[in-house]
Amino acid sequence: MMRRVVLVGVLLGLFVILAASPGFAQGKGTPITLTARVVDAVCLLGGGLKGESHRECAIGCDKAGVRMYLLDEKANVMYAAMADAPFKDPNALLRDHLEKVVTVKGDLYAGPGGLKVVAVKEVSAAR
Repeated sequence: MMRRVVLVGVLLGLFVILAASPGFAQGKGTPITLTARVVDAVCLLGGGLKGESHRECAIGCDKAGVRMYLLDEKANVMYAAMADAPFKDPNALLRDHLEKVVTVKGDLYAGPGGLKVVAVKEVSAAR
């Protein structure tokens, strides 16, 4: 009987912690449409590489599993890209547009430390 009381207490405590955590309470993101360059952050941050001349390298990084980012060059803001559902490839909709400027529609989420994350739903070449 005592073990059950302790187990229920522990489980209830875990539920309270999870329910109070930002990730659990986050819910839906804010709809966003942005114009940005699809970039490979490993090469951009490490060596300043971006643009059409870096496209082949970005394709290699994508094949190696590197997550792509969205760089709003006008506002100088970078967004991490994620899929709009679990167990989906976060780069799938961006793959045909590596190192190109695109218009992205999705949901914006705020991550820890000011990280901006976009759940990508639609991608098209920017006008």
